[in-house]
Amino acid sequence: MTQFFSAWHFDGKTAVRRKVDVEVVGASFLLVETERRHGPFGFAELRYVGEQGGADVYRLDGDDGWRLGLNGPVPDELVQKLPAKRKYGGFIDRIGLGPASIALALASVAAVAVVVMSPQWLAPLVPVGVEKKLGDALVGDFGGRFCDAPKGRAALAKLTKSLDPKADELQVEVANIDMLNAVALPGGKVVLFQGLLDQAKSADEVAGVLAHEIGHVRERHVMQGLLRQMGLAVVLGGFDGNGGATLNNLLSTTYTRESEKEADDHSIKAMAKASISPQGTSDFFERLARMDGSDRMDKNGQGRALANYTSSHPLSDDRKNLFRKSRVKGKTYQPSLTYDEWTELKTMCAQDRDVKSGWGFDIG
Repeated sequence: MTQFFSAWHFDGKTAVRRKVDVEVVGASFLLVETERRHGPFGFAELRYVGEQGGADVYRLDGDDGWRLGLNGPVPDELVQKLPAKRKYGGFIDRIGLGPASIALALASVAAVAVVVMSPQWLAPLVPVGVEKKLGDALVGDFGGRFCDAPKGRAALAKLTKSLDPKADELQVEVANIDMLNAVALPGGKVVLFQGLLDQAKSADEVAGVLAHEIGHVRERHVMQGLLRQMGLAVVLGGFDGNGGATLNNLLSTTYTRESEKEADDHSIKAMAKASISPQGTSDFFERLARMDGSDRMDKNGQGRALANYTSSHPLSDDRKNLFRKSRVKGKTYQPSLTYDEWTELKTMCAQDRDVKSGWGFDIG
């Protein structure tokens, strides 16, 4: 039995909107104009697009521009042959937009949580050799800013060896950059910035900071941070694989508060084994506390609690107290370096005539 229903149609080849009748012939249909017919088309080839101007619009598989619009109430005979209307997709249509939105939001939160937490489980599974190759590819020679002078390098090697019995597994460098900081990077690499050496008043102060960064290496915090950053980049917007951009991001990546506490504990234990007094590190954080204002915060006030909550690192004032309390009364401590060795370490960059200086390098 042949039936006709009024509709409009775009053929996908011209921009002309045609008024047609739908002639139903079994499982197929024709689109009938005054002087011509289009088709036949199979109902199985139709897909529901949505509502437009009060019409239900359908497209045809394999023809992006083809459209059929049915205005007004559609007779039951035709409804039975047309594909089901789906506004959002099968899953959303089944449970509704509101519940689906909540479910998708929870799934997104869960995905981010997995990315944030999984590095703690995955990092120990990454072979050290793989991490070292990754570190070599990302860091290289730091754009020619690693300093090199024989006596200064010997002093740095002595300091590192006193803090870690497996110092030969590490690559500790001084970068000719005026930044009061030190970082641990993939592959057992630790970088002390010249600005840190300039601000430090003794080798013992640097020893605590160096041992802290070595703690990040030994606890695999560096790999955790890298996995977390790469994972979040994928979840939140994609990872472009640019080596220089990745390194610059790594330099600004912070670890979790738990990781920072573990690194501080590692530093205290390492200095205790080396008989290096933690007082120097405490004095260093005392000066930082004056600079960041944490020494002036009310010990039990909301401002201090908020600062602790929002900072990845414990407050400088709290770290000062942590290292100070670890000092053992009556214990005989040894200086980490002699005065001459400390001088050679501080001036290593100044002695290196070939080293580049400053920031903004491109590694790729």
